[in-house]
Amino acid sequence: MRRRDILRSSAFLTIGAVSTSVLGSCGQQTAPKDSANPTTAQSTTSKTPLKIALIPWIGWGSAHLAEVKGFFKEEGIEVQHTAFQSVTEVNTALLSKKIDMSWLVALDLLVLAVQAPDLKFIYASDYSGEVDAIVGNGINSPADLKGKKLAREDVPYEVVFTNKYLASVGLTDKDVKIESLAVADAHAAFVAGKVDAATIYEPFITKALKGRPGSKVLYTAKGTNTIANGLAADNSVLQSRKADIMAYLRAIEKGMKFAEANPKEANALLAKWTSASAEEVAAQMPLVRVMNLAANKSIVFDEKNPLNAINSIDSAAPLLVKAGKITKVLAGKDLVDSSFVKAL
Repeated sequence: MRRRDILRSSAFLTIGAVSTSVLGSCGQQTAPKDSANPTTAQSTTSKTPLKIALIPWIGWGSAHLAEVKGFFKEEGIEVQHTAFQSVTEVNTALLSKKIDMSWLVALDLLVLAVQAPDLKFIYASDYSGEVDAIVGNGINSPADLKGKKLAREDVPYEVVFTNKYLASVGLTDKDVKIESLAVADAHAAFVAGKVDAATIYEPFITKALKGRPGSKVLYTAKGTNTIANGLAADNSVLQSRKADIMAYLRAIEKGMKFAEANPKEANALLAKWTSASAEEVAAQMPLVRVMNLAANKSIVFDEKNPLNAINSIDSAAPLLVKAGKITKVLAGKDLVDSSFVKAL
């Protein structure tokens, strides 16, 4: 999947690989106008490529499908996707303004905003569901976890996710020995028996359960909005590239609809992109709660829905403060811009 330490050096940018040089039409296309909505006031797409960072992961697969199926061209935009090995590098690219937008986790904006306070979350691709989990071995009750080693990456989303699990069983991060390891290393340490539990994500969850017999899933993000994945950009980009972003989101929706109508072909394309098998992709997709445009409107950006993105960010803030990741808390409503979704 993804994840990151956003404080790493921008030297990580050298890891990124442009997945497509320039995609789409060099011509311009007129997008629907809505004079009452500032998001669609600028109606002509630009010839300048929209540069977007992401990692190859099924949750952001609609972006890849839009790319390979030519939906960006249909919308009259040029898109340059830059693929990174982790969202650590993605977030660094966003902060350094090497790209225009990035696919990330909404709650990460609480930490990113320390350096870039004008970042906004504008669209959700999915809520994690069961593709993020904490696995354990020999852990049959909360008491079994006390004093044991738990590996997780020292990044905002994993800190929040892990601490929410610990709180749910009456523990804190002081009750366990936290090992800060990147996800691949956390998986390896767990399988080798060097740690008793690990916060990981697919495909590492499946591999961990097979690699260390007797292991089980202790906790997942299923049914929660803890890990809301989606698209973010600085407000200056949102204002200057409105028409391009609207066109990009329309193409993303086409990518989702293509996957729904052609699951076999979509899974094959995503398998190649994520270096997995089509069978693995097919098995993982039901574990992700995909958010199409309708779900973005009725769940993610509906302030009346308890699972909205603002609540996801606000509920993470005290945990990040307690963990020493932030000292200044920005309100979720200041890190979310619903105008793009509402204008579609």
